[in-house]
Amino acid sequence: MERHFALIKLAVHHGANLVIFPELSLTGYEPALAAELSRCDDDNCFAQFQSLCDTNNVSVGVGFPLRTNALPRISTLTIRPHLPPHLYSKRYLHEDEQPFFDRGTNADSMIHDEPKLSLAICYELSVPEHAQSTFQMGATAYLASAAKTARGVEEASQRLSQIADEYSAIAMLSNSIGLAGGEDCAGHSSAWGRNGRLLDRLDSDSEGVIVVDYDTEKVVTDTLAPTDQ
Repeated sequence: MERHFALIKLAVHHGANLVIFPELSLTGYEPALAAELSRCDDDNCFAQFQSLCDTNNVSVGVGFPLRTNALPRISTLTIRPHLPPHLYSKRYLHEDEQPFFDRGTNADSMIHDEPKLSLAICYELSVPEHAQSTFQMGATAYLASAAKTARGVEEASQRLSQIADEYSAIAMLSNSIGLAGGEDCAGHSSAWGRNGRLLDRLDSDSEGVIVVDYDTEKVVTDTLAPTDQ
């Protein structure tokens, strides 16, 4: 949570009013541990995020395994200043995830109103129906929250560039670094302009932010100092 708070403050410093973290950012992507690490969407930790959002007038999407009566759900809670949070759970699961997670039932992936920004959680960005339905609902930007290896990042980058070009939309990737399920995530959080052109990307090793101006497509990147934690 401390690293989340530091990254939020860094993004706000550069003018961000929406900050989205990678898939299962609060716990790490560890399917075998997800049930043990799961929490409800009214967990006390989210109150601390709410206070930070209210104070800085910023919306923040954090990833966590949502506790249910059955298997947990891969979820993003978007905490909004002075408003109730928005919960979205991954509807399209990769076959490797199905033994550990239940699919979400909420089809509303729109996590920001102005501009209308839709969230895809990792594998969902490779499912054409997800992008089609969200742009039919009026989305003008598409953001993927992910935990992807180097090969996965390259595939995701090609797909997000295609989506940006096809739908004339801003597209972004928020990807983890470090271990996830025993494999190294490749970072490279990125942004694409409305013509599918790569605007900028982070490296594969640093915790940082990539901030895009929705109107001008200008990009600012910045990183946190390394930590041993």
